[in-house]
Amino acid sequence: MRVAVESFLALALAASLSGAAPTKAKAHGLPLSGRIASLDAAKKTFVVAGAGGKTMALVWTGATKVSGGDLKAGEEVTLRYLDKDGKHIVTSIRIGPAVPPTPVVAATPNR
Repeated sequence: MRVAVESFLALALAASLSGAAPTKAKAHGLPLSGRIASLDAAKKTFVVAGAGGKTMALVWTGATKVSGGDLKAGEEVTLRYLDKDGKHIVTSIRIGPAVPPTPVVAATPNR
């Protein structure tokens, strides 16, 4: 029992000395919607033109989940991506028009 308490205290002390503060939970990807402006299937890269004409170059991998059809220039897409190693890596792509979020209606209390 004493060894367990000492181990716990040693770990707690090490954590406090490292200056590690709790961090925000990692996002499962940042959202993006737009139209595929260009695509290079050999390099697994494409450019999405979003709202206001802004473009973003993205990369997909074998782990990227694609639904709704095949990637091709001109398709509307909604996707999620992560920034890693200086690249925007797509985690999931849904081909088709963006679906507006469903509004949340607050329940009225019974009187």
